[in-house]
Amino acid sequence: MDLFRDFGIPAPRANHVAVYINGDYYGLYINVEHIDEEFAFSRFDNKNGNLFKCLWPADLNYKGTDPENYKFMNGDRRVYDLRTRIMDDDYSDLADFITKLNQLPNSEFDCAIYKIFNVFDYLKVIALDVFIGNWDGPIYNKNNFYLYRNTQYERFEYIPYDLDNTFGIDWFNKDWKTRNIYEWEPSGSSRPIYTQMMENDQLRNLYSYYTSELMSANYTGDDFTNEILRIKNMITPYVELDPFYPLDYGFSIEDFHNSYNQSLGDHVKAGLFPYIETRKQSTLEQLENYEEQAVIN
Repeated sequence: MDLFRDFGIPAPRANHVAVYINGDYYGLYINVEHIDEEFAFSRFDNKNGNLFKCLWPADLNYKGTDPENYKFMNGDRRVYDLRTRIMDDDYSDLADFITKLNQLPNSEFDCAIYKIFNVFDYLKVIALDVFIGNWDGPIYNKNNFYLYRNTQYERFEYIPYDLDNTFGIDWFNKDWKTRNIYEWEPSGSSRPIYTQMMENDQLRNLYSYYTSELMSANYTGDDFTNEILRIKNMITPYVELDPFYPLDYGFSIEDFHNSYNQSLGDHVKAGLFPYIETRKQSTLEQLENYEEQAVIN
């Protein structure tokens, strides 16, 4: 989340907390800022727009122009779950966005989509998701993101959410550290929020530019590595004393230390630092030539 915010994305704040109850230590946890009206106001200076929590299978595929078509359920919840202005239950803006995302011709796409979606910031999100190996978002697993209709500009904003399956964590038997940065979606599956961007020359070019920026020392260089080590040093004493840590997948404190430099098998397919280094190298090898362009966002 720190990396997203450093790159100009309105990501939730997050930190570690050591939890004590009546003086007894109950372990180390993450504390992530809640995404709601107050979050929207703090980032966009308005909170009267529709905020949708999008969970599996939120693929943003076209289901017609009728807003009612996007109120479908998965189990006991809506896939596109409206979290603000609930009494209005108005999905017309979401239906319009998904319709245009899927139906706009390529020749008009880059100019037209910007009017209803902050596409420039979302291209940065794609670059970040690919770098950290976030397959559990909309691009691969059609899951875990928010969309907020910013009423100041009458366009949707993308808000990242639940970034735990990253940096080499894998459940699909895929090599996320070398996967093609321009073909991140599952083979044979439609992910318009990604594929429509990659099929448009202007937006693909801008994505390449943002990816190159992310790979620079300004964002993922020594300061980035040092920050990871600072956090590791800070949390290590609390992990060592955490009574619940060994109960989660049977990890030991030795596994904790080893995970920074080597895989642990099962779903931990790469050590943290080897993942980062290989992903950067592979990204730079795959990166297409691009023409730098001025962006007024």
